[in-house]
Amino acid sequence: MLQQPIVSFIFSTLDTKLLTLKQLQQIHGQILANGNLVFPPLINTFLHSCHRSRNPNYASHFLYNLPPSFSKPSFWDSMMKASLQSNNLLNFFTCYNAMMCCRDPNANSPSAGMFASFFQYGAKFGDPQFGKLFHGVVVKLGFDSDVVLQTGLLDFYAKIGNLSCAQKVFDEMSQRDVVACNVMISVLGKHGFVEDARVLFDSMLDKDSYTWNSMVSCYLKVGDISSARLIFDRNPVKNEISWNVLIDGYGKLGYFSNPDNLGDVVALYNQMLCSDLSPNQSVLSLIIQCCASFCVIQLGKALHCQIFKWNFKHDVVLQTGLLDFYAKVDDLSSAKRVFDEMPYRDVVANNAMISALSKHGFVKDAQNLFNSMQEKNSVTFNSMITCYSKIGDIHSAWLIFDSSPFKDVVSWNAMIDGYCKAGDLNHAEELFNQIGYVKNSVTWNTMITGFVQCKEFQRALQLFEHMQAERVKPTEVTMVSLLSACAHLGTLEMGEWIHNYIKKNKLKIDVVLGNALIDMYCKCGSISHALDVFHKLKVKNIYCWNSIIVGLAMHGYGKEAMGYFCKMTQEGVNPDGVTFIGLLCACSHSGLISEGKMYFSQMQTVYGVEPGIEHYGCMVDLLGRSGQLKEALELITSMPLKPNAVVWGSLLRSCHIHKDTKLGEQVTQRLLELDPSDGGNYVFLSNLYASLNRWKDVDRCRKLMTESGVHKVPGCSSIEVDNVIHEFVAGDGSHPQFSQINAYLVEIGKKLKDEGYEADTGSVFHDIDDEEKEGSVSYHSERIAVAFGLMSTPFGKVIRVVKNLRTCNDCHTVMKLISKVYKREIVMRDRNRFHHFSNGVCSCKDYW
Repeated sequence: MLQQPIVSFIFSTLDTKLLTLKQLQQIHGQILANGNLVFPPLINTFLHSCHRSRNPNYASHFLYNLPPSFSKPSFWDSMMKASLQSNNLLNFFTCYNAMMCCRDPNANSPSAGMFASFFQYGAKFGDPQFGKLFHGVVVKLGFDSDVVLQTGLLDFYAKIGNLSCAQKVFDEMSQRDVVACNVMISVLGKHGFVEDARVLFDSMLDKDSYTWNSMVSCYLKVGDISSARLIFDRNPVKNEISWNVLIDGYGKLGYFSNPDNLGDVVALYNQMLCSDLSPNQSVLSLIIQCCASFCVIQLGKALHCQIFKWNFKHDVVLQTGLLDFYAKVDDLSSAKRVFDEMPYRDVVANNAMISALSKHGFVKDAQNLFNSMQEKNSVTFNSMITCYSKIGDIHSAWLIFDSSPFKDVVSWNAMIDGYCKAGDLNHAEELFNQIGYVKNSVTWNTMITGFVQCKEFQRALQLFEHMQAERVKPTEVTMVSLLSACAHLGTLEMGEWIHNYIKKNKLKIDVVLGNALIDMYCKCGSISHALDVFHKLKVKNIYCWNSIIVGLAMHGYGKEAMGYFCKMTQEGVNPDGVTFIGLLCACSHSGLISEGKMYFSQMQTVYGVEPGIEHYGCMVDLLGRSGQLKEALELITSMPLKPNAVVWGSLLRSCHIHKDTKLGEQVTQRLLELDPSDGGNYVFLSNLYASLNRWKDVDRCRKLMTESGVHKVPGCSSIEVDNVIHEFVAGDGSHPQFSQINAYLVEIGKKLKDEGYEADTGSVFHDIDDEEKEGSVSYHSERIAVAFGLMSTPFGKVIRVVKNLRTCNDCHTVMKLISKVYKREIVMRDRNRFHHFSNGVCSCKDYW
């Protein structure tokens, strides 16, 4: 009969108090003095009290001094587990050694389950030596045939990444249950041996949900989405984890970032709901991000409802995702409501709200939230810098930047971008130089893009050279900006070098980079290369189609542009306003009058595109070039929009072409009322008077220009030779090789006269003799550039010139003759279009 009062007192004392060593010794003494008190529950309670009171050594002493009949492995097991849980390896080995020394050989031996817990510890803490030590012990004790223990050992080697030992344990197992096979599939997949994992998977007679999920995970780890989906679709025991593994894997592989996969994402989500299964927080977050990226409003709102249904309404991550979703689909009121209803807002949620307010122009509200935040990080400050930069308040952006204690590379990049967008390249470059070693590729891209946006194209190319010298790896963004610079400058050689760099370094040519390449080749005069890039693009968006149609129009390929328009509509791509600008220009440059009228009439009726001021300008140009000046004027006076300087300017150019002085004077008057500071209007009218020898009227125009403080924009032409851009201004002799160029121009003049050339001096609006006029036109900038090209490039190389103004009639004639006499192809881009001169003929067929 147990002494109940003593037992109750000891239990109560051990369970409720942290005991000193002396108190533990006293209780130990009572237990030893009353042999009836030595029974398993009391022993376990005493051992736990020792550990709770931080006296594990006394627990070992207690066990070691128990009578052999009571020294059971289970008691030691409890002690050793407690030691491992507290990561006290010294006490663990003390207990283990004591157990092995005092155990009765005839009594029960340590259990397999005990050693299984040892392997779990080794796997959890990644301690290979610990696990390997007890691997030898279990073999010695004869546990190597125990399936549970062998599976634990297999799991240990799998988790520490030792595939060879895991494979050896698996191969030596006498029996392999589904758990062991699952572990082996996982470890094979982790190390990339997916085919071996698949062989094992196919050989298994019994599979559970973990088996199927592990095989799906294996394929996702190596990026094989199609095989992962195939296994997933075959899985007869799908559970919530199955869906979560697949969708989470899709997210990590960027599957959700491709708009083409959006339908599949929606279908997956709906199938999951039909299976009465709920996605986890991670999967919901991924789908919300997908909805935000592609503005899938209906699905995003449905997810919002489901989040409430599944009781995730207090999850700050999902609530922040919803906030970001509503901000990106331009539903700021819903974003504010989500934010206001959040029971807890962390710094990430506050940052998301600042970005949302910034995007919609609520700068004051963003600043108020910023000021109220107790916790801020670098993202908070960077969001406010971007917020002020967007509205052009660069001073406030600088104050935020200057006060930030968390300046990182993103902060510097945001500030540099702000200065670039404000057109303040000096301060942007100053910060760029100050940032030092912190610069990353985004920093370089931001500065290069800034130069391009501010039309400092040569500086952009020079900075790229510096970027290469610093061995910073360019990205696709770098290439897009550089190609834009090349397009504006007309530097084909540099553009081709960049294209080769893209191919050599295997940069991804997506629609953005592909469109930049098409645009560059079109504007640099190589329409064949532009078409080659266009046809190789796997995916083409509206911008790619527009670039090729506009490019063909610039080069005078009107019918070809119309052909690509037909292909575009056949492929289901809807045209926009830019498409029709390209089409109408194509018709105008190629003299396709009826076709141009047809497209203009179909814009709204067939394609739902409302004509803008640019389209009316194109139509006026089309009618005016063909000599239908009266109809062009009627279109202007009847158009629903107020005609601007571009529209009237198109008619004025037509008046000059067809020498209609009366109408030209009327149009000029309208233009001067709209923009009295544009010297081009005076020049067109003066040229018109000069061509009719009305010198008094020419003088009157020049006097008006002087009185109004208006100056004629000088003609400027550039040519690229050996990746160096050379610029020439009409009559300017500042080029270091001008004496040689001048001599070459004289030689060209002589050869052209031998061919019967007579100068057309109609563009010279000075009342001077014919010889002086002839000398004046012979020094137009494009002639100087072509002469330099002839003397600086090898025979057979195409000469490419870019001019800022429309080329005059005389220079157009000269280019045709030079191409014939010197047997050189000349490609010239003027203000309106391209001219391809070859063997005495121009691609424009003298219609420009």
